[in-house]
Amino acid sequence: MPHKDPIKRREYFREWQRKNRDKTKQYRDKNYANNREKIIEQKVFSNQKMRRLSRLDCISHYSNGKNCCDCCGESHLEFLAIDHIDGGGNKERKKVKEYLPLILKRNNYPKGYRVLCHNCNMSLGFYGYCPHNKK
Repeated sequence: MPHKDPIKRREYFREWQRKNRDKTKQYRDKNYANNREKIIEQKVFSNQKMRRLSRLDCISHYSNGKNCCDCCGESHLEFLAIDHIDGGGNKERKKVKEYLPLILKRNNYPKGYRVLCHNCNMSLGFYGYCPHNKK
């Protein structure tokens, strides 16, 4: 190793990579070709894991730790969704174009959201009421 100090070593290798772009590209291409499946699997797994954890955190926060639908009490995580209390979820999704639980977590869980099951959420969106609360 040319340098024992990690900062100097990093600077040295970055400079070497700048001077030897062709060698660096060949190495990366060869490494990717030899380990393609493993690299893709690691990326997909870490992304899925991050999304699932952020969704679980978001649901837990907005349901005050109960992890159930505010309307009907459904508690299976697979059926739960984050609902915009005043509507406008479609507009926000088109504007932001990012995964909602990550945005909410990044913004310290702003008010105006709740946890509903997909049935209650879709019914409110399409018909303006939930059959569980219909009189």
